[in-house]
Amino acid sequence: MKKLSRLMIVLTLAALVFGGLAFTARPAYAADTFNVSVYHNINGARLGLDRDLPVTAEVWKDGKLLAYVPLNFQDRFSADLPAGMYQIRIVADGIGEIPSMGIGPVEIPAGVDVRIQAQLGAGKTPVTSVRVK
Repeated sequence: MKKLSRLMIVLTLAALVFGGLAFTARPAYAADTFNVSVYHNINGARLGLDRDLPVTAEVWKDGKLLAYVPLNFQDRFSADLPAGMYQIRIVADGIGEIPSMGIGPVEIPAGVDVRIQAQLGAGKTPVTSVRVK
């Protein structure tokens, strides 16, 4: 794996961990949930693929598969999820897993807002940026 890809994964995990610890109490959500918003912002045509670049996000919670979330270019997904240890794998149709876009495992506390955005990084590498509020 390229150094840049490893660095992006480490920075993503650090953002989730430290951001989650800094913001642990939000009255807008149930005491045991957090809100997540996911945005697919990669136009597959920029990679020589189908413009929609269909992917599936495999969402794992506490080591168990929680959901498969299918996404196409410009799709958005939001949900309130229970706090816990999460890992997300991104699998592109016809390509397989995209390791540079994986997240976790990372503990996500209750009461935070997590925004996950798929985008192209340096050298047109698909990456995931994560913001926690």
